Amino acid sequence: MEFSIPTNWQEDFISGLSFCDEENEIKEVYGKLFLDDVGGGRVASGLPFVSKKAAERHIEQLKKNRYKFNYLLNAICLDNFEFTSIGQRKIARLLDWLTDIGVDSVTVSNPYLAMWVKRNYPFFTMSASAMANIDSVRKARFWESLGVDKITFPGPVVNRNFPLLKQLRGSVKCKIQLIANNSCICNCPTYIGHALMSCHASQKWHKSKGWIFDYYVAMCRLARLNDPFNFIRADWIRPEDVDFYSGLGVESIKLVDRRLSTDMLLKIVSAYQARAYRGNLADLFPVLQGKSFISHKDWFRKILYFRNIFTVNPFKIVKFSSLLSKIEVFIDNTKLDLFLKKLPQECDLTSCKECGYCKRVAMEVVSINTNYLENMLRNYQDIFDSIFGNRSGQK
Repeated sequence: MEFSIPTNWQEDFISGLSFCDEENEIKEVYGKLFLDDVGGGRVASGLPFVSKKAAERHIEQLKKNRYKFNYLLNAICLDNFEFTSIGQRKIARLLDWLTDIGVDSVTVSNPYLAMWVKRNYPFFTMSASAMANIDSVRKARFWESLGVDKITFPGPVVNRNFPLLKQLRGSVKCKIQLIANNSCICNCPTYIGHALMSCHASQKWHKSKGWIFDYYVAMCRLARLNDPFNFIRADWIRPEDVDFYSGLGVESIKLVDRRLSTDMLLKIVSAYQARAYRGNLADLFPVLQGKSFISHKDWFRKILYFRNIFTVNPFKIVKFSSLLSKIEVFIDNTKLDLFLKKLPQECDLTSCKECGYCKRVAMEVVSINTNYLENMLRNYQDIFDSIFGNRSGQK
């Protein structure tokens, strides 16, 4: 199994990485500038700032340590910017820079951009992003025909659909990659909406200016608190199950998240390389861990996100951020060793209400403090009332 892991651009990341990669399974490090002309899968205001010069030095050092670098160009929508002459000039300028600094590969979600890169920069190895939502054999073959060398399949649809995984492995020659620790709810109905929101909030020309209320994350977290079975009905892959997926033909595991501190990133990487983590499984899922990592120096630069302060209520910003604190949940990983073996093979074709498997498992392995839960549910209600307002009594 190969691993693709994120960089947070911090100075201690590369030195720490050398200590946890004893098996040489990490083949690729990925990342991107916090804002650029294409955008990606994370809101810019949650990412650590990095200048082009610092990124260049970081990538050079990674390559000296034998790691290949994948730059993310994985915005699903460029708002038709890619079809304008100025847009194409700016995208070309970005790709010229990636060429000059020795980037090995790029990840894309937009078919036009994939064809544009393949035609003009054929020396890049190219991956299709999970945000391209490639969830069928036909879609996989289409993207392979565009020249991608690796496909990252969307976890909410594919990670637990074992018959589909087998079909995909037999239908394409390119590498199959899955994301292990996003912990998105399976068959998430807001997956595309969240992807669109994130990519626009990481494009430097977009009117969002790199900042947005991440309503989708808050809604997802609320769904878990309202019904803890959603902690289990998710697309995570446990460290202990990596070899199971290898047996299905999966060649690469991608780990997240670019917003994390070095210590937390390396803790996640080490667990997956060891194929074991005998504590709280939630420790490995950034979406449950609360506010993203931002160093002090970044705050000075990120003042720009609030320059339009009169269009955003600062009190709502503070209240909303409280929803994104760490979820105080314990998921007992020691009780999940037989989880995949007992998971219904036709999971996607079965109603959760009729099946009840994840709900039964959640009752055994998920623990949440009652006082914390009641307090957080009240906070969500208050803040959502504040965000949405209440105009039901008005004509």
